[in-house]
Amino acid sequence: MLASRTPVSLHHRIVAGGQRRRCIGGSERKPQGRHFTQALESLWRHSPRILPRPAAAAATGGDAKSSWQTPVVLENAAFEEYYKVQQIVHKEEWDAFMSVLRKPLPATFRINACCQFYKDICSKLENDFRRYLESEVSCEYGEDAIRPLPWYPGNLAWHLNFSRKELRKNQALESFHEFLKHESEVGNITRQEAVSMVPPLFLNVQPDHHILDMCASPGSKTFQLLEMIHQSKEPGLLPGALVMANDLYVQRCDLLIHNTKRMCTANLIVTNHEAQNFPDCSLAKDYSEAYKDTCKPQGLEFDRILCDVPCSGDGTIRKGHEMWRKWNSGMGNQLHLLQVNIAMRGIALLKVGGRMVYSTCSMNPVENEAVVAELLRRSGNSVELLDVSSELPELVRRPGLSTWKVQDRGCWFQTHDDVPHDKKNVVLPSMFTSSNGTEGSHTVRGDVEVNIDDRSSLRNCNIEETSKNNHDMDGLPINTNKKFDCTSNILNSKFPLHRCMRIVPHDQNSGAFFIAVLHKLSPLNGCQIQGTKIQHPLAKGITAQPQKEPESETRLYKTSLTRQQNIVSKVVDSAEVLESSRAESGDSMRLQKQSRWKGVDPVLFFKDEVVIKSIISFFGIKESFPLRGHLVTRSTDNARRIYYVSKSVKNILELNTEVGEQLKIVSLGIKMFESHRSKDCSSCAYRLSYEGLSLLLPYISKRILYASPLDFHRLLQYRSINFAYFVDARFGEEAASLMPGCCVVVLLEGHKHVDSICKDPSTVAIVCWRGKGTMNVMVSPPDRKDLLERMAYRFGLEACTEGD
Repeated sequence: MLASRTPVSLHHRIVAGGQRRRCIGGSERKPQGRHFTQALESLWRHSPRILPRPAAAAATGGDAKSSWQTPVVLENAAFEEYYKVQQIVHKEEWDAFMSVLRKPLPATFRINACCQFYKDICSKLENDFRRYLESEVSCEYGEDAIRPLPWYPGNLAWHLNFSRKELRKNQALESFHEFLKHESEVGNITRQEAVSMVPPLFLNVQPDHHILDMCASPGSKTFQLLEMIHQSKEPGLLPGALVMANDLYVQRCDLLIHNTKRMCTANLIVTNHEAQNFPDCSLAKDYSEAYKDTCKPQGLEFDRILCDVPCSGDGTIRKGHEMWRKWNSGMGNQLHLLQVNIAMRGIALLKVGGRMVYSTCSMNPVENEAVVAELLRRSGNSVELLDVSSELPELVRRPGLSTWKVQDRGCWFQTHDDVPHDKKNVVLPSMFTSSNGTEGSHTVRGDVEVNIDDRSSLRNCNIEETSKNNHDMDGLPINTNKKFDCTSNILNSKFPLHRCMRIVPHDQNSGAFFIAVLHKLSPLNGCQIQGTKIQHPLAKGITAQPQKEPESETRLYKTSLTRQQNIVSKVVDSAEVLESSRAESGDSMRLQKQSRWKGVDPVLFFKDEVVIKSIISFFGIKESFPLRGHLVTRSTDNARRIYYVSKSVKNILELNTEVGEQLKIVSLGIKMFESHRSKDCSSCAYRLSYEGLSLLLPYISKRILYASPLDFHRLLQYRSINFAYFVDARFGEEAASLMPGCCVVVLLEGHKHVDSICKDPSTVAIVCWRGKGTMNVMVSPPDRKDLLERMAYRFGLEACTEGD
């Protein structure tokens, strides 16, 4: 995958008094000025202090760690009070709900159905590991220690009855743990929380869709979307779809690139933008002109958008104990406006007829139903909330809430009128069920609301059957059960929020998640589009400052992800975002020879005809493979690496060039060719990359050798073999007769005919270098290990390798 990174060196020094200072250096990134000073002061203020150990622990040389560490308490009175009032579960379920929250989260993973060895992995799981685990750990973890998730299509997702921590520490699970680590490293499986797999499934992705993942890092859902578009393609052809994955922070983009590069796809673009200000690359002068010319694209529009927004993350409370200590209701309030603005920007970028999934890993209605209601208010009749109760019928889900209250610093409010004036800039009208906003133009279409006391019995019901519940269409409850005193007299939302989905942990032993599926019926008008980037439409007289939102996002953005990030990198990234926003002013929209974005290399189409012709001639690449116009590089001088992009990505790049590089592209495409400095007198200055081999192999007609399983295995095992030492003497002679340079060695299995083997998607092949007297394998150690294990599984050959 083509990526551009800015090097940053971070030096840490502990000084007297227990204070920690950060010296930040690096020739390419030197953030200065007021914004950086504020960010650095914030870092010092929130940095952990070096606490002295008790004397008893110090006397034992540090071995008495457990004697001075405070035990983790899985209690938070404010958490329990808040969600009891919100009635997210029925009163009789509360103890079961809290009991599950205090248990470790079971590990889950998903198989990549597009990987070459998909069938081998499924067979190994079913026939080897499932039987082994049932016999070895069934007493400890139950009979179904490992089983497919019943609601995930094709039995591709698997549930384990033990947590990731238990998987690491239990010796009986060691071989299975090693299997999962290796398969994850090479991209054959993705280790992902079960509820996190749900939102992409409701997008209903089709083969030609353009998909935007607005807040994509760490990339498990992006990878899932890439699997979907590649599964839908015709054999031997690239899919017409593309996935654009975006994230605000550079470090998270690096993590996103790392996790998606295992897919080896030419249909991915990774961008680095604030999601709420994602560029539309519009060529029209104003919004009214954007729909005049239907023959030519006027800007970026997407068929499907995944809007998995930054959230407080209390739905992941089973994954880590830190959430129990730090949770407070203000976490959701701080992110509400940002979530609304991101989702509204998504609706603006969505095609008419397109579908957007809004989701969070939070249980807080202020981050969930309140946001969806505000989207419907702002959008009027342009957007509808879909009933998807018939999709994924085996997934246990509950209807969205129709009533909730808002809390700020321990004070409860039923309506925005109850909020003191000095808090109206924190507690916004859009957080309440009773907010009027722009909802007068929205049609509910005869739907009715769900009685809050019946939610637990409506987990998988058809939403349209809930018309028997007693609520009128003005949002005033006819039959209100005053289960908690503080819930009385709460107004219901006018919108069909029961169509939203809540996944609660004790239903299927998972985390918690919220999902809403939106369908765009007609274009937004100019005011609605422009309103996606401004303050709350009801908060008159209140000055909202969008530039301050990333500060909250830095602190709360994806709680599960922040454990992987060092707090220093977040400060540097915040400074870079501010620096980039300043660079957008003035005349920086003009296309320049260098990239518009500081610290990011430009994306350049590779047009050196001499090099392209030499590559085509050397490898015998057929004319039916569209090579010209699809090659890109990020080097302004001699290109060391050449990447290949699909037609859909190519069109986006051309549009981005035309609008002055509005998109900040940090990675795209699949590495196809690399320059070499070999002295073996090769007539071509470039060699093939193993990443792009599967895409190009059906179109190569020269420099291909066919090896028996035994010789193919020996090549992988020893990496370099003299021509005379191959078991098949004819193969050794063919290798010796080949001109020096890069070549492809194909595994010849069974009775497959040589003429058709390269067109078979299941064909196994590797990139090699024909040296002066040896054949040398050019495959990374993880991929080589993976291939050796497949050989061992299929042919019973030894799987060990020589030391790298």
